[in-house]
Amino acid sequence: DLVVNTDLKSVFLCCQAAARQMVAQGGGRIITIASINGFRGVENLVGYNVAKAGVVELTRTMAVELAQHNVAVNAIAPAQIDTRLTRSLPEGARRRRVERIPMARFGEPEEVARAALFLASDDASYVTGHTLAVDGGYLAGGLWSGAPDLRAPNGTPG
Repeated sequence: DLVVNTDLKSVFLCCQAAARQMVAQGGGRIITIASINGFRGVENLVGYNVAKAGVVELTRTMAVELAQHNVAVNAIAPAQIDTRLTRSLPEGARRRRVERIPMARFGEPEEVARAALFLASDDASYVTGHTLAVDGGYLAGGLWSGAPDLRAPNGTPG
C-alpha cells in the first residue's frame, strides 16, 4: 500500500488538482515521472513496477481526456540515474546495472531535467500521451546482461 500510494495514488491526486487548474486557465502541461520499470518486470519490485506502469497509463488516459482543453500530459521514464541512492549501491550492483545500459553509464539528473524542459516547452506543442525514456538505450536493447559478443575475433562487427 505504501509503495502504490506513494508512486501512483499521489501522482493521480496531484495530476487531478493540476488538471482542474489548467482547464480553468485554458491549458498547460503536466509531466509525470514514471520509470522504465513501468515497462518490464523486475523481481521483488511488484508494487513499484505496477505503480509505475499505472503512471504510464494515467499519463496516456489524462492526455486523451485533457487534449480538448489544451492540456498536454506526458511522462518521463528514467532508468539508472546517478543519485545519492544509486551511489549507495554496492560496486558490484552498480557495475551489473551499467553492463545492461547500451550507453555504458548511469544518466545524470540534469539529463532528466532537460527532458522535462523539452516536454514543458513549445517545442513539444504537439506531443501528448507520450512516455519519454531517459535510459541510455536500456529499453531498446539493454535488458539482458551477458549477451554474446558478436564481433569477429579481430574486434570488428561480425
